[in-house]
Amino acid sequence: MQTAPATIAEKKSADNRISGSTPATTIGTLISSFDSSIIELLVSPSGLDVEIRSMALLEDSDIDGTEPAGALSDVYLPVGVLIDSVIDWLVASEHKPKLMLVKNAVNESALRAAAEKSGIALASVHPQASSGHIYSLIQQLLIKNTYRRRTTAQGSGLDPTGDSDLFALSETVAELTGGLVTINDNAQHILAHSIGHENEDELHQRSVLGREWPSGYSEWLQKRGTFEHLRRSDEIIDIPAAPEFGAAHRLAVSIRRRSTSVTTSGVHQQHLGTIWVQTAGTPLHDGSDEVLRGAAEVASRIVIRILDASRRESAQIQRLFGALGGGVDITSLADSLSLSLDGPAAVVGFATTEQTPAELRRMTNSLRLHASAFRRDAVTTAIVDRIYVLFPLAEGESLISDWASDTVHYLESSTDIVARAAVAVMIPRLSGVPEARREVDRVLDAPGDRPSRVTTLAASRTAVLLGEILDLIGDHDRLRDPRVDRLLSYDDKNSSDMQYTLTSYLAAFGDVKKAAALLKVHPNTLRYRVRRAEQIMGISLDEPDTRLLTELQLALVSREPSEPERLTPTL
Repeated sequence: MQTAPATIAEKKSADNRISGSTPATTIGTLISSFDSSIIELLVSPSGLDVEIRSMALLEDSDIDGTEPAGALSDVYLPVGVLIDSVIDWLVASEHKPKLMLVKNAVNESALRAAAEKSGIALASVHPQASSGHIYSLIQQLLIKNTYRRRTTAQGSGLDPTGDSDLFALSETVAELTGGLVTINDNAQHILAHSIGHENEDELHQRSVLGREWPSGYSEWLQKRGTFEHLRRSDEIIDIPAAPEFGAAHRLAVSIRRRSTSVTTSGVHQQHLGTIWVQTAGTPLHDGSDEVLRGAAEVASRIVIRILDASRRESAQIQRLFGALGGGVDITSLADSLSLSLDGPAAVVGFATTEQTPAELRRMTNSLRLHASAFRRDAVTTAIVDRIYVLFPLAEGESLISDWASDTVHYLESSTDIVARAAVAVMIPRLSGVPEARREVDRVLDAPGDRPSRVTTLAASRTAVLLGEILDLIGDHDRLRDPRVDRLLSYDDKNSSDMQYTLTSYLAAFGDVKKAAALLKVHPNTLRYRVRRAEQIMGISLDEPDTRLLTELQLALVSREPSEPERLTPTL
């Protein structure tokens, strides 16, 4: 790729010299936050000072009219969209973003011309970069700057210690050690990195592109005890070069949370992540070990603040949905999340086939990204085994339902997860979110398979109310009819299936021919079985109230998990 324009670096330096205020995120600051080998600005007709506040992924359904468009974002990153489709969209769309990030756009002259004509900035993304990784890093940048502007506006200013930014810390460590720096979490997912250059090795490049290390190198580190050392010790570890894996010499140090509580094994420490420093062309500077020790302490404070803030925010969001007990200051929460207190707002709930906790977390993260791509102000959380999405200032129930249908299809096609979704009625204010969630749960709790996996309480009211009535009967033994128990006991003793026969007969509204055809028996055989069932139970199905009660009781039996699968009914 070509070198990024010098004016970007100049813009970054100018921003860093601003005293007493925190600049908004602009096209210039966004581009300068990445190495030019990852994101390279090609054109920016309106200059570099254009403010950026939101980002979304762009899919085919967003531009071909097959799905309703979400709220317009300032930055779009197309995923799985042909270049010709992007060009047509840029030319035809009335509402345009401020910046397009397109993989390998440097080789697309027609796209560049369309962007210039449309007055849209265009940047080329490395073709091997992970779209999810780029999206995540830019979202972190936007959130970080929003937080800084808010704290500055409130008069608290930035962190007086200067340790508020992992990216800035990466650059400082790189400058003081003469190496290339990546900061990873404890699962080796990259949190921040320094700007690279021509001496970066394959591992550093793969990291900043959001790719995994070669499995052979990870196994090599595992055999050397590197990961075990990082989990258990805060001592710096020296890792020799491994040319066979494209790995240069490295230093690494663990980022740890230190507890003041002393146990029998000493001060308790939690492994939070790792700082890696790659030798880049020349040996690392003298004193690099000391730099890394200090950087690990600073990184620990930053990561802990991020984790603690995330936990507090997550707890507040769950309280907003009526979970965890206790109240929530909706006004403060709405302000911290930049949400509107006024509606209308929509709540969507998702229930899936049984998932492990790890699978549920992955699905929640996937849904969070999908919801944020549709609406940047979407709020997503998981409560027990369900996932909920809040859309403030929703544009209409039909649009939300269409998005939910698209999301269920996306989950099934990309993850093989069978999901159901329920959309609550629109609520006038955020204070109505707990009630909306309860409404969603009522729909998702309803038994039975439905052709549509996305529904509402209005569309599912019969199934919802019937399910709740059966739950009520099942929870109270005094509401159970002992006469049905006699029928079940008869079936057990005689290896018959009178219960299934009677259920089919009642479901056919007493139509003997229809029920007999379903059961594949002669109508006279069915008449005999029904009379025999009446004798066993001591009832007459000619009485409407008896028919209603019996059908409810049989429906309760059929939904019990211990009920064996019924095959061909026999006498």
